Amino acid sequence: MSDFSSFDNRYYIIADIVMERPLHIGRGASLEPIGTDLPVIKTPDDKPYIPGSSIKGVLRTQFEKYVRTMFSQNVKLNGKQLNACDILDEKNRCITVKKRTDFEKEVKQTYKKEEYDEKLTQKIIENSCTACILFGSHEMASKIYIKDAFLDNVPIKTEIRDGVAIDRDTGTAKSGAKFDYEIVPAGTSFKFEAIIENVELLELGLFALILKSWERGEIVIGGKTSAGMGWGMLKNIELKCVEKSDIIDFLVSGKKKPADLNEFVNQLRKKLKKEGDVHA
Repeated sequence: MSDFSSFDNRYYIIADIVMERPLHIGRGASLEPIGTDLPVIKTPDDKPYIPGSSIKGVLRTQFEKYVRTMFSQNVKLNGKQLNACDILDEKNRCITVKKRTDFEKEVKQTYKKEEYDEKLTQKIIENSCTACILFGSHEMASKIYIKDAFLDNVPIKTEIRDGVAIDRDTGTAKSGAKFDYEIVPAGTSFKFEAIIENVELLELGLFALILKSWERGEIVIGGKTSAGMGWGMLKNIELKCVEKSDIIDFLVSGKKKPADLNEFVNQLRKKLKKEGDVHA
């Protein structure tokens, strides 16, 4: 299993995020005396964008949901059961503080001092869930890096909509609780860019499943999603790669080879079928 001690591979994914519904990703309440109550997040030159952290959070949430379903169906990959821990709950993380301490003691007693870091890393990876191995955790760096998604060089004009707070006890609108919020209109396009490094090919296939789901318009991002906002599609997906055998050409000229995302999905499905975990 790959770690980050040396370069093994790197995959570059670019695509267009095309919003089918309006988008609201807020930056908190406005401090401007005549500003909207809930403005969208913008660059210093006043252009809305989608933070990479927001995109990664949504993709991880979807990934965890699907992988937990696979876990309930005893789906395995290379003999290891697919699963996702609760990264936000210390007691339910795949690597808790106690487990980490136990691993440190075990490795220290079993291996030489010069082997300690390598063996501890290996132990953590072996006991981490599928989601943490790909998206990172408190114990390991992420293999997936997602850039902020900026506008596709097409000027857009945001809109202001009215809203009203709902009383949780009565289920009706609160008196005097009217507010407004800013949205990015439907049809707006952002540029999606992700880098995946030192990934196993079947792990890339798992991540590709989430991108394919977004390509079908099944993923929602941003706020006010219960009001129908945030639905969009990933379009024009392109994948390029750099393998360790290409490292010199890449460092000298930035050369990357084209790759097919669907091929990794197909390889994953064939592997799962071979292990008897996915029906044809």
